[in-house]
Amino acid sequence: MTFLEAILLGILQGLTEFLPISSSGHLVLAQTFLGLKEPLVFFDVMLHVGTLAAVLVVYREAIGKLAIDGISALASPQLWREPSATFNTSSELKFIWLILLGSIPTGVIAVLFKDQLESFFHEVRLVSVMLILTGLILQLPRGNTQAKTLRKRDVEGGDTSSSELKTWHAPLIGIAQGCAITPGISRSGTTISLALFLGIPAKTAAEYSFLLSIPAILGAVVLKIRDVGDTAISLHIVGAGMLAAFIVGYIALRFLLAVLNRGKFSLFSYYCIALGLVSLLIALTQ
Repeated sequence: MTFLEAILLGILQGLTEFLPISSSGHLVLAQTFLGLKEPLVFFDVMLHVGTLAAVLVVYREAIGKLAIDGISALASPQLWREPSATFNTSSELKFIWLILLGSIPTGVIAVLFKDQLESFFHEVRLVSVMLILTGLILQLPRGNTQAKTLRKRDVEGGDTSSSELKTWHAPLIGIAQGCAITPGISRSGTTISLALFLGIPAKTAAEYSFLLSIPAILGAVVLKIRDVGDTAISLHIVGAGMLAAFIVGYIALRFLLAVLNRGKFSLFSYYCIALGLVSLLIALTQ
């Protein structure tokens, strides 16, 4: 792998990891139609670490607050005397609990169905259909008038606390995240669209989606690291790919949050549908 190839793959990873257009779907189409080779497992893992770092930087204040306030709540004697009351009064502890709760179905799906879902990486037609499905999912919040009202409140600077995020929301969003292992299904697009459809404010939906991605990405790294053997890629090439993934991922994540806050999230659906239709047409004629 050359230095330029590493940077280009890092840019592709950074762009498609956070924008709701499916990074896995783009990888499949790039491999098929552009003749690109799939990166080595070790390099792929490092690119995911790069985009994970972008999430940690963008949400560093929220993560720090969750960590400090969550630890304080756990150390409080009240937690063990009145656990229900503590969870109701500590929004940070509740949010941590909802992240853990949402991660459970994602982990179960990843462990039980990972091989079957990832076998679709060789099915270009199926990936094309999944991209079209992602486009339709991104249109889901537009049918919820409550979601429109909450989005307007977000833009006007209203309260977007996690009080809108209910306990039963977490496993549903976690299942959606687990299904996004399927190439062509966007993780961020599916989880945020579902959250908006459920009436969760845009700011909270995005924050929950991307913080929920942290254990998911870490889990994916753990699963893939087992397959990592000796790698012939130089460390400076790996570092270049990681840096590109981090920088572009940071910019893409900031851009997505701005688009989401303006209520334009569904615009990505037209790109996904168009790409899916074009790639499906090409695949059917080959």
